[in-house]
Amino acid sequence: MTVQDLSSIGEIVDAVAVLFTLVYLCLQTRQSRLGAEENVKYAGLQATDSMVWLPLVVILVAAIVPGKGSAAEKHAVASAERQVLKVGPGQRYTRPSQAARAARDGALVEFYSGEYEGDVAIWRQNGLTLRGVGERPHLRAGGRAAESKAIWVIKGDRVTVENLELSGARVPSHNGAAIRAEGEGLTIRNCHFHHNEMGLLTNPSPDSVVIIEDSEFDRNTTDTERHGRLGHNIYINQARRFILMNSYVHGARTGHQVKTRARHNEIRDNRIQDGDGWGSLLLDVSNGGRAEVINNHFQQSALAGNRTAIGFAGESRDRSSPDHALRVEGNSFVNEGGAATFVRNHSSAPALLRRNRLPDRGVTPLRGPGSVD
Repeated sequence: MTVQDLSSIGEIVDAVAVLFTLVYLCLQTRQSRLGAEENVKYAGLQATDSMVWLPLVVILVAAIVPGKGSAAEKHAVASAERQVLKVGPGQRYTRPSQAARAARDGALVEFYSGEYEGDVAIWRQNGLTLRGVGERPHLRAGGRAAESKAIWVIKGDRVTVENLELSGARVPSHNGAAIRAEGEGLTIRNCHFHHNEMGLLTNPSPDSVVIIEDSEFDRNTTDTERHGRLGHNIYINQARRFILMNSYVHGARTGHQVKTRARHNEIRDNRIQDGDGWGSLLLDVSNGGRAEVINNHFQQSALAGNRTAIGFAGESRDRSSPDHALRVEGNSFVNEGGAATFVRNHSSAPALLRRNRLPDRGVTPLRGPGSVD
């Protein structure tokens, strides 16, 4: 019997309870009018004894059986809709790709600790939560990639990825990513993506919101001199909003540590560093838009090919757009090379730089319109 069947029964029982209650009240009224007649009174008392219990029983049944919209029905529906898949040794699914084929929209997929060698997957469902359990599980692609794109190609919308480590993607086009996001809405939390050709690469999705929290991206790169391609640790294509918080991004070579084309960017409380790499820009807000860069620690290697730390609107089609706004506040910058620029503003909108901690020599705080406090 389904929840819908129970709901219909509940509605019927509720109606019957009301009907019997009305009949009972009518009989009570009638009995009071016949109170002078002893025989009728005696018969009425017998009827009353039986009628008192019948509506009470019916009402009790109605309360127990879940009617439409009841808490019990909602709980049953939620339980029926919530799918939980477990992946790992001794579980029903031993490889992530098996769970990717079995999952439904809204599923929670739990990956147990261990190393998953050479397994790649396509996630087509919406509303997924893909979560590592215990010590962070490690997906080692070993040079493989789904659809020649990434270890995981996420096509669904509103997907959350938590507590997972992904490494080793390689593809013929030299942009093999840990994750290629093709849907709308992605959250990455407490993850580590490293030694791919790209860390995170998203497709253009103008209404998408991409959030990265408490994660590490490093050494996602390719041989640019040999292949003529750039590998970035993070590359956010067109999106409505991008948030990067409390994360550690480092070690890209030739490519950018973080590159974003989102219309609104919030880069807060991160460490964004060349480290032992030699990247280009530490942060490239390519198309401009709105950007808040707050309380980050930036470090540029002496080997960096681009002596600018933060670039803004360098690839914008309309650098005079009123939609451009840049605020850079409370950051620190370590420059290990020669003369450098902290912020290069290519737009006509004045940038606001406040309370940033820069070297006393060798660094120009701002090139382009704006103010420095």
